Amino acid sequence: MKVKFTELNSGYKGERRVPRFTGKSRTKAIIAAALVGSFVFVYILSLVGLIPLDAIFLKAKVGISGDNDRLPLSVNTESTLYMDVIGESLIILTTENVSVYSDNGRMIYSKPHVFAKPGLSVNGDKAVVFDRGGKGFMLLAEKEFVYEGQADYTIISAEYGGNGTYALGTKAKDATSMLTVYDKHNQVAFQWNCAYEYIASIAISKNGKFVGCAVAGAANGELFTTVQYFGVDYKEPLNAQTISGVAPLDLDFTRTDTLTLITDKGAYSVERKAEKYTELVSYYSSEFNSCDMSKEGKYIITLAKYGSENVFDISLYSPKGDVKESISVDFELKIAYLTGKYIVALAENRVVVYNLNGRMVSDIEIKGEALELLPTDDFIFVSSLDKLTRCFTYGDATVTL
Repeated sequence: MKVKFTELNSGYKGERRVPRFTGKSRTKAIIAAALVGSFVFVYILSLVGLIPLDAIFLKAKVGISGDNDRLPLSVNTESTLYMDVIGESLIILTTENVSVYSDNGRMIYSKPHVFAKPGLSVNGDKAVVFDRGGKGFMLLAEKEFVYEGQADYTIISAEYGGNGTYALGTKAKDATSMLTVYDKHNQVAFQWNCAYEYIASIAISKNGKFVGCAVAGAANGELFTTVQYFGVDYKEPLNAQTISGVAPLDLDFTRTDTLTLITDKGAYSVERKAEKYTELVSYYSSEFNSCDMSKEGKYIITLAKYGSENVFDISLYSPKGDVKESISVDFELKIAYLTGKYIVALAENRVVVYNLNGRMVSDIEIKGEALELLPTDDFIFVSSLDKLTRCFTYGDATVTL
């Protein structure tokens, strides 16, 4: 505002600008500047990977909304068979139904089943529930139930791809097992008979054009695993590689042209046009602890170094199979999980979280017996005897079960 000095009897007839900031205005400006400065500081730290900005915003959002009214989530231990993460939500399979819950414990949907021996296979934000030893199956997405069907033969294994393609490994009439691939309209797109072995694991590429399977068998008293690489537009395998002396644990497309197989004695890659498989890492079966793959194609393998009970190595691999980070831990590691942003390690009464650069970002104390972890980028759900308890993935905490 402007004040005339003549009105103040100063004898001066000109005008002078008077500062607009009162004491309260100045205080507000200082607070605003401090908040902006803090935001800029946190943002800079997030750029260099020290503080994830989305984790800070998530804590603020949860703190403001108080969205914890359905947690802990009760679990019926007598009927629960499997629990897993589907997308950023939870999927729980019981003897009677399959249910999907949001990360705040709200039920998204539930579907009953009559399967005698239910099995569950999760692939990112898709899942298939099937009857082991039966013919029934159900396709599920994170937000909705998709389809319920019947296979022609007894189901051994199953996989649901991101683009709607799905595959079933079944027994067969004129072969030991059979791989059948269906398109998103539930029409048969590809079928292959395996003469002598059983299909142990199935993988579907992101575009749905390629399918892989690992079959396990034995010859001359020795186990072997064969990786079959298919294109749904071809009748015969595009590639087939046999690895002797190993049992298959997990198979997935880490890249569109690359299948990665993790076994009890090593990890191997099979490229679509390669004449020979590539051994990525080898170890003794007594050293193997756990493995996990993320939907981005990265994966981890954890080993008990020299068979020790308290010296473990966690290795993070790129989709190409290169070691990106190696973390040595000096506690007894029960199992490790991989999300899109973190490595989550379960120890005795403790959960330790690392970012993908190998830096510890959380040390979470567990009061009680943790049976299993269900980690996402945002939250870790800790399974105890009859409930799921939630904590933030990023930041130290104490969880009472």
